[in-house]
Amino acid sequence: MGKYSKIAILFHWAIALLIATNVLLANLADDLSRSASAVFMNPHKAIGISILVLSVARLLWRLAHRPPPLPNKIAGLQAFAGHAVHVLFYVLMIAVPLTGWLMVAASDRAPPIDFFGLFNIESPIGKSEILSEIGHEGHELLVIPLIILIGLHVAGALKHQFIDRLPFLQRMWP
Repeated sequence: MGKYSKIAILFHWAIALLIATNVLLANLADDLSRSASAVFMNPHKAIGISILVLSVARLLWRLAHRPPPLPNKIAGLQAFAGHAVHVLFYVLMIAVPLTGWLMVAASDRAPPIDFFGLFNIESPIGKSEILSEIGHEGHELLVIPLIILIGLHVAGALKHQFIDRLPFLQRMWP
């Protein structure tokens, strides 16, 4: 069974680590005051921009480089489900950070995004609390299916590895 390219593996694990970090940061900031949550939310925003950039780059890489074929034992509904999960992953890995950026960029109360102290990312759009609220609601709603898909993705990989006895983990392991 074929293995993913080193670049695809790097994208996969970098984005996975960043998403896990961002979920943790958002949970740590939950229920804190605005000033107290900034310790967690400032890096959350910078990581979100990183996820957005890496996800777009990953999608472009994926469009230009075919993944290794699935084993013959994976066909029909399983192959379709795996493909559908990957398509949804790309949509959500782009939509979740975009809605977060919209929330911050449109808010008249939010400063520009501090990208790890290197530079600020100014708002590319005008201020609109309605747009900011749409971004906020979208961000919070879309993260739920993203977390569910991560669970399905991990469960599927483990099922193929340990129940089907197919070397799925080795396909994406560095």
